[in-house]
Amino acid sequence: MTVDVHVVSHTHWDREWYLTREQFRLRLVDLIDRVLDLLERDSAFAHYHLDGQTIVLEDYLEMRPEQTGRVRRAIASGRLLVGPWYVMPDEFLVSGEALVRNLAIGYRIAESYGGSMPVGYLPDLFGHVAQMPQILRQLGLDNAILWRGFGGRRAEYWWEAPDGSSVLLMHLPPEGYCNATRVAFNGDEMVARAMRAVDYERERTVSGQVLLMNGVDHVEPHPAIPQLVDRLSQNDGIRARHSTLAAYVDGVRRRVTREDAPPLETVAGELRGGEDYANLLPGVLSARVYLKQANARIQTELERDAEPLSTFAWLAGHSYPRGELRYAWRTLIQNQPHDSICGCSIDAVHEENMSRFARAEQVAEALAERAATHLSDLVAPAPEGALRLVVFNTDAQARSGVVEATIDLPYASAEPHRRVDPEALDRPVRFWPRDAYIAKVSDGNGAAMPFQLLDEHDVIATVMSRYETPWQLHARRARLLFRADEIPSFGYATFDVHFDNAALKGCATNAGTDVSPVAQPFRAVTAADRTIENEHLRVTVNDDGTLDVEEKATGRVIRRAATLEDVGDVGDEYNYSPPANDVRITTSGPAEISRVVAGPLRAAFHFGYELQVPASASADRRSRSLETVSMSVSLEVSLDAGSRHVAVRATVVNRARDHRLRILVPSGAARVASARSDSAFACIERPAERVPPPGKLMELPVSAAPFQSFVDAGDARGGVTVMSSGLAEYEIVAEPNEGSRNTIALTLIRAVGDLSRDDLVTRPSGHAGPSVSTPGAQCLGVHRFRIGIAPRSIPPAAVALFAASRAFLLPVRSQIAGSNAGPGSRSQSFIALTSEPSGIVLSALTGADDRDAVILRLFNPEPHATRVTVALTDGMASAFVVDLLERRQEEVAVVDGGATLDVAPSQIRTIELVPLG
Repeated sequence: MTVDVHVVSHTHWDREWYLTREQFRLRLVDLIDRVLDLLERDSAFAHYHLDGQTIVLEDYLEMRPEQTGRVRRAIASGRLLVGPWYVMPDEFLVSGEALVRNLAIGYRIAESYGGSMPVGYLPDLFGHVAQMPQILRQLGLDNAILWRGFGGRRAEYWWEAPDGSSVLLMHLPPEGYCNATRVAFNGDEMVARAMRAVDYERERTVSGQVLLMNGVDHVEPHPAIPQLVDRLSQNDGIRARHSTLAAYVDGVRRRVTREDAPPLETVAGELRGGEDYANLLPGVLSARVYLKQANARIQTELERDAEPLSTFAWLAGHSYPRGELRYAWRTLIQNQPHDSICGCSIDAVHEENMSRFARAEQVAEALAERAATHLSDLVAPAPEGALRLVVFNTDAQARSGVVEATIDLPYASAEPHRRVDPEALDRPVRFWPRDAYIAKVSDGNGAAMPFQLLDEHDVIATVMSRYETPWQLHARRARLLFRADEIPSFGYATFDVHFDNAALKGCATNAGTDVSPVAQPFRAVTAADRTIENEHLRVTVNDDGTLDVEEKATGRVIRRAATLEDVGDVGDEYNYSPPANDVRITTSGPAEISRVVAGPLRAAFHFGYELQVPASASADRRSRSLETVSMSVSLEVSLDAGSRHVAVRATVVNRARDHRLRILVPSGAARVASARSDSAFACIERPAERVPPPGKLMELPVSAAPFQSFVDAGDARGGVTVMSSGLAEYEIVAEPNEGSRNTIALTLIRAVGDLSRDDLVTRPSGHAGPSVSTPGAQCLGVHRFRIGIAPRSIPPAAVALFAASRAFLLPVRSQIAGSNAGPGSRSQSFIALTSEPSGIVLSALTGADDRDAVILRLFNPEPHATRVTVALTDGMASAFVVDLLERRQEEVAVVDGGATLDVAPSQIRTIELVPLG
């Protein structure tokens, strides 16, 4: 068979990895300088690929701004190829929304320089999410080129997402994106090496298209490639050219879509296997967990606070901070390359990651605060002797339940000799008697709501204004709980906190007792001995520090939940690897309860214990050391009135090296066959145990798998849902001496000391990167985790799992209304959304990138279609279905103020809403 050989010159540019970003950038500047010279000097050197990501342009042009014109000409002419990514991420450790923003930023940057490469290029990502084919399709891409996560031996497949979207999949060879890297150093040998690659690929292709990838990590182009192409073309049955990935994809597409083409195999959904083909490197899910926690926290701040609140404020007349939000997203995404967010780089890289996270978080939090302040200043003023709290709900479902709020009550200036002009302040400052105490909390109708004072103490508060320097005040800070019967979706409700100024009563558990008449019947949560309970759950703290959680309606008990398990780990940042002679240590107490919070809205126990564990691996790394250290563990176990989950806050002081710490939650089922967890735009069901394929393996398959906010496991009669944010690895495990897997294990800490090692029993293929010491990956110090445990009977629907995890992990936000608040409503919803049947999850509510409109992105995780009607409550001029780049696809008729559209099973839908005026 005659084959078309596409020789593609490229580099794979890890922006930071075994060197820092700045060290690699100096090499990048040299590379692009020489690439531009080569392209201009030699017309036969036709093309060069800059790894499918556009951040390299920013890094280069920041140091070489005078080269902008040359770069733009090379891209516009099709000789220098960039995009579609901004950075090459990990797909499992970032949100679906972050993947979309990454691709959108990359595409827009590439287009601004002359065009984005029309290829879904995924060369070195550590597995692939199930919805990636749909994401690519909604970006206008019909193809993907990938390597890891899939073990198919052919070069061409169809890849199908859960909604049925499919793309043409080109599978790179076992060497990955470098099967023709070392072919150009002497004439005869370079041709012989290239011919061996051609012969191998000829056997894999059904399209007659052969891809030779001439490049690898951080290498520069070799000028002899045109001569190689000429010599290859002199062989019978070969048509060779210096080509592009886009041309290769076009060639494959033309062949496989012909009527006489042999059918291609279809692969479906998530790709997290193929360990007999290429390393998956699954240990990155739990390396340097602190990075994952920071990333999840800031993603949440942007997606659930800064963007929706800024959109509400824009609809209410405030300016939209488009540039500021772009900056925050870009800064965050710069920490999402696979070598960064995966925690598999040198310590200096991850120190810089934390600095970037801090910058992105500061901007996101400030934007959310600004928008909330603007909106709260529009509501009607509070009555005399009260503060008005504005409680925001940015989700697509109304919220009810216990709300936690923090209130500062200024009572004096902390700068007594300073005169402040009240007219210079952005918001009036109201001083309260120092002995003021909370007497009542009421809703928008004036009905008293149950409340509970958690704690209060003196602070120095700072007032910031545009026309005055910061003014420091003495204030009493109160942390307050109250019950809210309903906070509307996409909006807010207001509650008044009434004060009296008699002597302040009670302490950290002071509760409101004058709660009559209450808005709804109320059942308090209680604490007694070592048990807390509400109408749904009874939670008992065992002597050893574990929990028994009973679902009262069924009598089912989850026993010894929150057990900590510590084992040895002599692996590296890429893979867990146990020592040959391991020692397993679990929670043994004794747990001494130090403080009790008794309700009525929240009951909690505070307790701690010491976990004695080996200090490190032994010198020969075959066992754990005989020396032990104490890991201090403190826990707060709390239960809110009406809640169906128990919340566990754990603080661990890690003093040990070379180990893995997990928290175990039994499902209550005798055997778990599969578990469900969330992924990008989907709820994924995976088998509880992976069976290794036959034959030689690059690395051993693991049953550990990724999640983003929840894991649900059990059987048809009962089970448990475990929720957390920032943890990313779970496994369904069996207790020792028990044959059946029935317990959820979440990895809290995986402490290792090397970027890569070549002696892992779990990765017999050897190194996965340079052999560099990374003491920071031992993760010594204080770590904090928040976990929700929800026993259940029958398996919940996917949409219910998303709703439960959001209710636990994404609490509503509150803001004190200004003293001179405006005439706005006591309660408002800016967007009305209904779905029938229910099955919709919100992904994004934001302003359009380049026009005055609202962008609403939803997805349906259920196996049935749903019909959605959406409206702007102040009126809507028009509505459109748009793709992930916000390009209008079709107009949706506005009928009676709303736009209605169907959302198919597993489908992602993005809607543009244009307000009146």
